[in-house]
Amino acid sequence: MRLFQDHTDAELVSLLRKGDKGAFEAIYRRYAAELYRYARKSVPVPEDCEEMVQDVFESLWIRHESLEIESLRHYLFKSVRYMIIRYIQRKGVQDRYAEHYKIFASLYESGSADGNNESLRNALMKSLESLPERCRMAIKLRITDNLSNQEIAEKMNISRRTVELYISRALSHLRASFPQPSKAT
Repeated sequence: MRLFQDHTDAELVSLLRKGDKGAFEAIYRRYAAELYRYARKSVPVPEDCEEMVQDVFESLWIRHESLEIESLRHYLFKSVRYMIIRYIQRKGVQDRYAEHYKIFASLYESGSADGNNESLRNALMKSLESLPERCRMAIKLRITDNLSNQEIAEKMNISRRTVELYISRALSHLRASFPQPSKAT
């Protein structure tokens, strides 16, 4: 593999376009560790960073015949940066989802005789009823039966991603229906 050590990035890309596995391996050895360190600056989970780098290289290999790259280094770092952005967006959505799910689940499960809790529970039920049927079914299965997204997907005969979308829409609808009191600073 020392054969590729002296090749420029442009030469390696040219060989990669022709399907040269040695060139691909040389690119991987040249950039993988640096891309991993770059991802670690923004992503706290080492395994997620490793997966990002692997995904970038997998994509590079899958698309090797059609690559139009002027700067390999720029292309690879831009690809990792895109994956970091997607990771942060998904993580933010998951965190908000978990927080709001806990609030609405506790309201739904509240069997208290307290009039205020009962009125909140009734308002929650009314808001749920205004959702589209499949969306309502997904969020109710989550709250009442405490099913996972995969279990809901199987029960509703839809993809897990569609369940996530339904629940996210339902939580957005519920957040809009129940404005959060402003936090005192």
